[in-house]
Amino acid sequence: MRRPSSAPDQAGIGGGRVRWFIRALPLLMLGLVSGLQLANREWTVLELAVLAPMLAATFAGPALTALYGVLAVLDGLLLGLHDGLFEQNGGGPAAQAVRLGGVALGGVLAVLASRYNTRRETKLANVSRVAEVAQQSILTPLAPSAGPLRLAVRYASAAAEARVGGDLYEVLDTPWGTRLIIGDVRGKGLGAVRVASRVLGCFRLAARQVDDLFDLLTALDAEAATVCGLDDFVTAVVGQVDDDRLTLVNAGHPDPLLVRAGQVRPMQVAIRLPPLALLAGANNEVTIMLRPGDRMLFYTDGVSEARHPATGEFFPLQAQVEAAFAGRGGRDLDDALADLARRVRAWTHDTLSDDVALLAVELAPTPPGPPTPPGPSAPSGPL
Repeated sequence: MRRPSSAPDQAGIGGGRVRWFIRALPLLMLGLVSGLQLANREWTVLELAVLAPMLAATFAGPALTALYGVLAVLDGLLLGLHDGLFEQNGGGPAAQAVRLGGVALGGVLAVLASRYNTRRETKLANVSRVAEVAQQSILTPLAPSAGPLRLAVRYASAAAEARVGGDLYEVLDTPWGTRLIIGDVRGKGLGAVRVASRVLGCFRLAARQVDDLFDLLTALDAEAATVCGLDDFVTAVVGQVDDDRLTLVNAGHPDPLLVRAGQVRPMQVAIRLPPLALLAGANNEVTIMLRPGDRMLFYTDGVSEARHPATGEFFPLQAQVEAAFAGRGGRDLDDALADLARRVRAWTHDTLSDDVALLAVELAPTPPGPPTPPGPSAPSGPL
């Protein structure tokens, strides 16, 4: 779910102009203060020049903030000379010194605030970078196929200001068929990545050792309970495909979608169970008989809860999946998933508030058999 290759250049040009405009805002503030002071000499508003470095501290580094602080003091000094504020009828040198001292003190405080903000943002960026690398290390690339299934996956991090999340997925061949999991850890950052890594590690081990699918879900719940905090949990769907039989168990996760002959419907379980680390209840296995060419979409709630920034409407998932995956044997599975990813980005205007994981699975169509050779020709003539 990335931009096309040409988009970054255009975004960079537009983004550069916006950045320069923002950097110039304190200068515009100084111009406004100067205009007010010069418009009426009865006013003494040059103290408002301190707003320039304070504004700069909200987005700029200490050096640029200090520059605006110096410009604010110089602006106040020149305005005082122009309007005669150093003379007795303008308050005298002492009053003007107090005014300029206040502006200078405000500039120093702005520089300290900018320095603190810069350090904090650098620390958060480093933590987010570590979390992203850790997440990429546990979400290993999937093969294009597993058993009778074709696979495609897309993962998109949330908007730049959001921290990396704990979405997880995996597909494995086991003695009982092809097993898969998709899940979402509550929370963000390194804590969520740590929980995701433990759940995925447990799945990779237990999926090849536990024959019953609900017992596998129970093992994942026990692992999640050991690593999750009091307010943490993991929603997950675990599936198994054996020939044309799909078995699902669901622990509080959004229902996967089945795409059959261009029609989309959710694959619901009979009993809604709590998420992993909070799991309680009876077995909620559901079995669905698949047909060659059937496609399934497993996803996290980052896509189902994606909102349009202007209207606040949720992403119409089923309708968009139907549009992206329409037609049997038509569009390639990976192309269809890429189209769906583009639709999510377009809907949110590239302002995702949560990470999105999409796993598309297709039961490979039955290949046509070889043509039947013609039988021996019938003898001609009398018997």
